[in-house]
Amino acid sequence: LLSHDLQGNARARGDQLFGLLAPLAKLDAVGELRGRGLMIALEMVRPGGDVPAPEAAAAVLEGTRRRGLLVGRGGLGGNVLRIAPPLSVTADEAGRAGAILVEAVEEVDAALR
Repeated sequence: LLSHDLQGNARARGDQLFGLLAPLAKLDAVGELRGRGLMIALEMVRPGGDVPAPEAAAAVLEGTRRRGLLVGRGGLGGNVLRIAPPLSVTADEAGRAGAILVEAVEEVDAALR
């Protein structure tokens, strides 16, 4: 943990992922992007409101899976995507994961409009 500065890596990769995902917060189907370090949550809602959209979260999960990325889902409404990569994730891996997630969320957002 210390010799590989995994805490520093988590902070840097978390900032990287948050930066890649930040534009998603402007989409109609995204209620909130939140997190700290490598623990990031993306709340999916029905466009134009704050009603949980578990079907949108499920569609994003399927979209990321098809592209080779596994993310979790939770929240009381089943509408929150949870991203928690290992502390040892590399910059390239974080970049690829972020790009996949952005693509999948944008695809679902467009389909809901």
